[in-house]
Amino acid sequence: TKAELKMEREKYFSSERCRIESMLTTESKKRAFSLAAQKGSSSWLSALPLRSVGYCLNKKDFRDSLLLRYGWPIPDIANHCACGEKNSSDHALSCKKGGYVSFRHTVLVETEAELLREAKCRNVYTEPALLPTSAELHPRGTITADGARLDIVATGLYGRNERTFMDVRITHPNASSNKSIPLDKLLVRNENEKKTKYNSRVINTERATFVPLVFTTAGTTAPECNKLHKRLAQLISNKRKENYSDVINYIRTKISFAMLKSILVSIHGVRGKMEKDLKNVADISFGLIPREDNYECK
Repeated sequence: TKAELKMEREKYFSSERCRIESMLTTESKKRAFSLAAQKGSSSWLSALPLRSVGYCLNKKDFRDSLLLRYGWPIPDIANHCACGEKNSSDHALSCKKGGYVSFRHTVLVETEAELLREAKCRNVYTEPALLPTSAELHPRGTITADGARLDIVATGLYGRNERTFMDVRITHPNASSNKSIPLDKLLVRNENEKKTKYNSRVINTERATFVPLVFTTAGTTAPECNKLHKRLAQLISNKRKENYSDVINYIRTKISFAMLKSILVSIHGVRGKMEKDLKNVADISFGLIPREDNYECK
């Protein structure tokens, strides 16, 4: 039957994965292989290059994406970062100089908000302010400061009039502080940190639901985020009368490309200090010919 054939295929792929993983000699290669084998991390690679929906990469971006996927160095990035450290793809994805960490975060927030609107959720908007509360009403670790905000809020995701608050976090598995942590434990740890900060406040003060949306830079999602995407796929498939499998693949591909493109911008982005008080356009450095004091010349 179809189910039996599927089980046999999955069993074969699982045995092949174990065989290939046993042949890898270094921990970095094993880590890269484990990330590449996670669900969602290969969505960009198997998608049709449709420009109308943003599933299109140029030759250089496609090459860099493959190098990132397997943990190989990218040859044409700056040797040193503007922060003074030796540059690499892992450092570029962790360095906060230049604002690219916030840039990736904003891209994922906007992508999730678009998916919520496609699912016909109501009152979808970003950076909602939380109601004032008191620290005595919540357990230790809860964010109780006035003016606290989350990333997204939507009505109608789990109930007709029920609000759901979401907060996005993107973690880099190959960062120095994360390399020794197994991927599943790393994702759950980040989810629990978000829940510790906001879960009690959202439930008891806002009378709503809180969902942490945790991603890795490889495009994989944590369990809570995966459940939310399955719920979105169910709503969208019902609205459009489409197959659930096609819709969940669309969601994973959309997230994968959003993450991948923001990462490529982060790796090749300029992190040097911008000149101030320039009075003449001729004095502006556009990065065509680096100056001697530019960090790219080190």
